[in-house]
Amino acid sequence: RPYQKKAIEETELSIIEGKRKMLLAMATGTGKTFTTVNQIYRLLKSKKAKRILFLVDRKALAAQAATAFAAFETPSGLKLNQEYELYSQRFKKEDLDENEKFDVSVLPNEYLTKPDASKTFVYVCTIQRMAINLLGKEALMGNNEGDDDNEDDASKLDIPIHAFDVIIADECHRGYTSKESNVWRTVLDYFDAIKIGLTATPAMHTV
Repeated sequence: RPYQKKAIEETELSIIEGKRKMLLAMATGTGKTFTTVNQIYRLLKSKKAKRILFLVDRKALAAQAATAFAAFETPSGLKLNQEYELYSQRFKKEDLDENEKFDVSVLPNEYLTKPDASKTFVYVCTIQRMAINLLGKEALMGNNEGDDDNEDDASKLDIPIHAFDVIIADECHRGYTSKESNVWRTVLDYFDAIKIGLTATPAMHTV
């Protein structure tokens, strides 16, 4: 759609101009995921980015996004995960929709702890999990935003700031309380990467 194309073009122009933080506001139902996977493919294909992190705020959304990314057909007629490595966090059966076919690989920890410039990949995970990976489980203690996702298998890792070239944060208006806002911001600020926020709620606290 014309506005999706324009969103991608404007983001790319901003990157060319050296901008490191961008906010893409798209109303619910206007195809944020499709726009995003096109954007990701173009960043990978152009070699502007080799390691891309896509953050969401719920496990179910992570599973949906990873499935949608894997199903994306590239101009060469291949699926995205046939051209580039596509990873997600580990899911349990209850995290997935009943009829959802899920065949995305789980990211090896060394991709986070020992970034390899020769690797080109996309990693989809929840911001809660990445917060635990960076700050430890105590960082999410007292989280009262209503999320009941269980990240029991997550642990603190020694992740360098250059682990990703680009981070795309979906629903980046989240983090309504001061504690949550501080955790989410700490996660995003930790990495030395281009950051693209996606939201349908471009309110002042989002900016």
